[in-house]
Amino acid sequence: MPELIFQNFSAGYSADTTAVSGVSMKIAGGSVTAVIGPNGSGKSTLLKGIMSFPGVYSSGSVTLDSLDIHSMNRNERAVRIAYLPQSPPVPAGLTAIETVLLGRFPHRSAWSGDSSGDVKIALDALEMVGATHLADKFTDEISGGENRLVNLAAVLSQRTEVILLDEPGSSLDYGHAAQLWELLSKLAEQGIIILATTHRIEMSGNAFDKVLLLSEGRSLAFGEPENVFLSGDLLSSVYKTPMKVRRSSPEGSWIVFPGGAE
Repeated sequence: MPELIFQNFSAGYSADTTAVSGVSMKIAGGSVTAVIGPNGSGKSTLLKGIMSFPGVYSSGSVTLDSLDIHSMNRNERAVRIAYLPQSPPVPAGLTAIETVLLGRFPHRSAWSGDSSGDVKIALDALEMVGATHLADKFTDEISGGENRLVNLAAVLSQRTEVILLDEPGSSLDYGHAAQLWELLSKLAEQGIIILATTHRIEMSGNAFDKVLLLSEGRSLAFGEPENVFLSGDLLSSVYKTPMKVRRSSPEGSWIVFPGGAE
């Protein structure tokens, strides 16, 4: 299985300042890791730094199976790592299936068209996210939540070892969001590494194997949810509001009470 290792990793938008710093952790294949923290804590910047986006500076290292991710060219990285931003652009004039097929580009030779295998992979991806009915609809004519599902399907169609997701549940209603976390868990069971930012703390505790807690650009805690959520004190200090955390049963759902209410 793949292994993603961060060693004192930092990222920011200039060579002199960092938005997130000092991240050191090891993520094994077959697991889902949540990145949580208040707005401005560096969650999105962390993912952009991993992907070596233009204008994002980074230091330290991130390796995938001992290979430095930043030594890969763009296509090599796209074959192994997929990324879904928080607000992906909506391509005008494309149908949902055409949008999902964009995820197959890294696996095709230059100027080659969509093969029957590519189309099947794209349709399978739409089915996984529950959006098969959108296949022939234009993306600029469907809702924001539906576009979110289509873009997630495009990421899944890349068939990568690592999937980075920035607030994947945004724009989704509660039912689709719950299905999303369940899908991510199933993907992890296939050996994929999932790293996702989220504000849904209670869902991160239910669906994720590990949690990275960021505060003011620093890595404050990393580990299993029950250790990070052991008491509400740590979350209360980070989110600057009283919070209580408990489980509905020893193996049940995490319940988070903002304001400390029961």
